[in-house]
Amino acid sequence: MRQACEHPDLMPLTNGLPELDGTALVLAPIADYRSQLMATETAVLASMAEKRQQEFSSGRYCAHRCQALLNIDPEPILRQARSPVWPSIGYTGSISHCDIAAAAVITTELKGIGIDLERTDRVKEKLFEALFTQSERAILAGLPDIAPAIAFSAKESGYKAIFPIGGQFIGFQEATVTLDWSTQTFTIEYLGTHAPNSALHSGTGHWQVAGNYVLTIFVMN
Repeated sequence: MRQACEHPDLMPLTNGLPELDGTALVLAPIADYRSQLMATETAVLASMAEKRQQEFSSGRYCAHRCQALLNIDPEPILRQARSPVWPSIGYTGSISHCDIAAAAVITTELKGIGIDLERTDRVKEKLFEALFTQSERAILAGLPDIAPAIAFSAKESGYKAIFPIGGQFIGFQEATVTLDWSTQTFTIEYLGTHAPNSALHSGTGHWQVAGNYVLTIFVMN
């Protein structure tokens, strides 16, 4: 996997990730990249507040850097219902951001891929019942304190990987995450009834932690 980490404090997040053919990952600081957007992307900014404009432009900057790393001709990445719309059937990808950084991943080889970047202190105990099934909560209680943030991020990256395929929203109670602490990998079981989303079962996730941040990716072959 071709990688470029432009945020020095978060470089450990890109260490230890799997080697993936035809795949690129870029992580960069949240900043004003609006001058580097394509015209149709810039037009989307009109309805956004200033902070959201920086987040959007940072994510698209990372995605365009991924296109360049894979020698893909630059194409605009627009959005529908706050999700990126990938402009070519030749590749797919995912975008995420937190308070200090944005990340994007694009693949020309995999069926699906998702990425998520979170602060480890974002998932408060009062949210556990909404985010996790009863069985998940029982397992998380016996894991390190950072586990809920990893499990939440895992669900987010899994959803981002499957959405371009299944095209349907997945609630937090419709999927369960199993974390393998020894390998820093995870799997996702889909509990819902939308058949295309059952492809989640074939995927594998990976996570890395640096300071107060966790990065997860979910790979579907």
